[in-house]
Amino acid sequence: MKKILLAVIVFLAAAVMSTDASALVNVDARYWFTDLDSDIMVSNGATANPAIDFVNDLGVDGRKGFVEGRITLELGGHSLRYGYMPMKWDGSKVVSTDISFGADTFTASSLVSTNLDIDYHRLGYQYNIIDTLDNRIGVIFEVKYLDGTATLRSAAADETESISLPLPTVGVSAQVGLPFLFSVGGEVTGITLGSYAYLVDAEAMVNLKPAPFVVISGGYRVLKVHAEKDLNSGDIIVQGPFLNVRADF
Repeated sequence: MKKILLAVIVFLAAAVMSTDASALVNVDARYWFTDLDSDIMVSNGATANPAIDFVNDLGVDGRKGFVEGRITLELGGHSLRYGYMPMKWDGSKVVSTDISFGADTFTASSLVSTNLDIDYHRLGYQYNIIDTLDNRIGVIFEVKYLDGTATLRSAAADETESISLPLPTVGVSAQVGLPFLFSVGGEVTGITLGSYAYLVDAEAMVNLKPAPFVVISGGYRVLKVHAEKDLNSGDIIVQGPFLNVRADF
């Protein structure tokens, strides 16, 4: 993870040294209205357990809203950006069947409380190949880091499992200017590592620039993550509309 982050920073430094453009800082505040779909399987160390649907099997409230913060340093056609979003889901349910999670089994008819926490970090470099007025096409090189913890508790059992997943990703972004201070844009970044892991983060949006240093956006975003190691695996899809406000300094 540290080597990947260092490579991104070195690459950006080289880009900065090659341009004399003045810096511009963009700060984004986003609220994402999400819908969660998850299947997570944690073995007992010897044999695989059945996958658990956290929403349907455990009563986790999958419809929640989350706040994300982003900061971007622009230097001509180059930019360095960082984003952070903590996501937390919880719920409780009297389970109808035995549920095995890690080394513990939560028996049918027991009340199980569940917490699922994911911290999502993004550190990336973007270069705009085309940047004319409000029309842009760029390439993105980004390191995404997910730190997740899932906890199941009942009167008889208590189990917590964690995973840290750093993934280098590549992608593209685009924006097209429209009349009356509007524009449309989007981006997609991702990576696949075969059966071990893949990640796709894609969004599309409509932008309005009511003032020279303010942009208001609305759009839709999909985040898909798959991770698999030994007898453990997880599939998480988070998707939904969002509202975003950006201030330029």
